[in-house]
Amino acid sequence: MTIWAEILLGVTLLLVLEAFRRLPGSANRLVAVDILGACALAACVIAAARTGNTAFLDVALGFALVAFFGTVCWASALRAGAGRGDAP
Repeated sequence: MTIWAEILLGVTLLLVLEAFRRLPGSANRLVAVDILGACALAACVIAAARTGNTAFLDVALGFALVAFFGTVCWASALRAGAGRGDAP
């Protein structure tokens, strides 16, 4: 069961990295980085399911908090830059 989740996670990572490379604008890259954070979270949950080690769930919680605060800060910076006309 976890093999399929790992394969789908790998495909998702490849697609998101390609989208990050190709899509213009900071807002699109913000979404791509947010999805990468979700992929890191999913990788930790898969590792916890595969090994039975619940420490991976603590790491996943840490990833979720850092990704959330990073997204909020980056979105705030984009909003502030858009008011001055600096954002693409």
